Order: sequence, then structure tokens, then C-alpha cells
Amino acid sequence: MNDERQEWISKRAYGLWEAEGRPQGKDGDHWEQAARERADLEKVALPEHAARLNSHEADDATRAAVDLTRQSLPEGRDEESSLRH
Repeated sequence: MNDERQEWISKRAYGLWEAEGRPQGKDGDHWEQAARERADLEKVALPEHAARLNSHEADDATRAAVDLTRQSLPEGRDEESSLRH
């Protein structure tokens, strides 16, 4: 797993943990959910992702997809508040 992908999963898992009230002993569950979400993002938002041989190109495509998602958020809403609703 490359560093950038692992960092994305780590941050998402942390967000899930916080959203659940910081429960003890659920870190594995949060990590697995975050990894599934990343995989789903790569499959759905980036169908060409699987065909890429260069992971740096795939990371660039992932960043572009995330940027597009952020741009589509309603005015005054950030990504984290959207995840909580």
C-alpha cells in the first residue's frame, strides 16, 4: 500500500472513530471500513484506476476525484460535516 493511500485510509478511519464517539477497541473496524470506502471510491469514481500501472498516476486521479467531490459540496458545508449527515 502506498503512503498516500494509507494516509487517506488513516484519516478516514480516525474520522469514523470520532463520529462514533471515540469507542475503545473498534480501531480495526474503522480501518476496514475506511479501506473499503477507498476501494469503492477507486472502483466507482475512477474506473480507469485499475488499469493504471503507475501508482503515482492513480494517486493523481484519486486527488482529482476528491477535489471534484469537494467542489460539489453545498455552500457553507465542508467534507467532514457532510460525512456526519
